[in-house]
Parts: sequence; C-alpha cells; structure tokens
Amino acid sequence: MAGPMSATRRTRPTTAQCIAASLFALLVVVAIIVIIWLAVRPGKLHLSVDHATVRGFNFTSADDGLGGTFVLTLRAYNPNKRSVVYRSLDVGVWFGDTYLGGAEVPGFRQPPRNETRIDVAAPAVREALPRDVEREIKKDRSAGTLPLDVHVQSKVWFKYGIVRTRRYKMRASCPLVPVIASPTSFDRVYCYVHI
Repeated sequence: MAGPMSATRRTRPTTAQCIAASLFALLVVVAIIVIIWLAVRPGKLHLSVDHATVRGFNFTSADDGLGGTFVLTLRAYNPNKRSVVYRSLDVGVWFGDTYLGGAEVPGFRQPPRNETRIDVAAPAVREALPRDVEREIKKDRSAGTLPLDVHVQSKVWFKYGIVRTRRYKMRASCPLVPVIASPTSFDRVYCYVHI
C-alpha cells in the first residue's frame, strides 16, 4: 500500500513565467548599466575667453619673427554634480592656420558647479612668419582689432565620490577672439568644447 502523497508538490514554471523572469532580470541589468554610465560618463564643460590683450606686440627683424606676449583670461565652468580634474592646459594662439604663440597652464581640480578663472601669458613665437600672414596681421591691427583663434587642449577626468572616470582629451576652440581691443569694450567669446 502506497504512503500518503506529499501535500506540497513543486510545479514547473510555465514558458511565460520563464520569459517574464528573464525580461525582468534583463531590465534590472540594463537599469544598473544606465545608472553606472550616468555616474561616470564625461559631463559638459564650458570655457570662454573673458579678456584678451597683447603686450609688446611688434614685428622684429625677419629672423626674429614676432615679439610680444598674449595675455588671456579664460573662464572654465563646471556645471556638473561631480568634480573635474584638469591635468594641465595647453593654450595656443593662432591666426588662421599660423601658430603665433602659446603657453602651458598648470592643472587644477574644479569642484562641482564652479567657475574658475585661468590667467594665461602666452609668449609669441620667435620665428619669421610668412609674408602674407604678416601683411594680414598688420592690416587687421591697423584697423584696431586683431581677430585670433584660441585653442585649448587638456586631459581631464571626473570624480564622483570615490568613483573616477578614465582620462578624456578635452579640446576647445575659441574663434575670432579680438586680441587688440580696448579693455573696457571686450565681449566674452564662448568656446566650442569637445570631450
């Protein structure tokens, strides 16, 4: 005579239950990946040129090239909820495709939602410029303004608590910065920032 059957009997999940459980698990994994990605992805950064002048600007002998120092005030704004660390900034001043001068600025850590002023003194190159470039610069300078391009490069990473992202290459292009202008009439030039 057979004993009493067990009161609890395990049933196999149906195919629909298996699919639902798999979809739920997949949804949880995707949600975790999205949260992690949002926490460590590179955020937007803003950069502008707030002031630009030049000291001692002149064309020396043909062999010595350009003389002077480009004095720039940059403004970096971090609108993110996490800190950003700039390794260093390479700042270059260009007239079209011709490099006129540059400087390396020490790196810094920028807290969340912070504006940082960056003062740059970029010496002019001491080499002869192409004749057509020299002619164009003199023409623009005699008109009262010299529209130059400022390019900035840096390695940056973001910190959110103890989480630190990998390093990203930041490039900023600030077009048509009026370098020779009255200090009281300078209009901020916003840069195009790419990470």
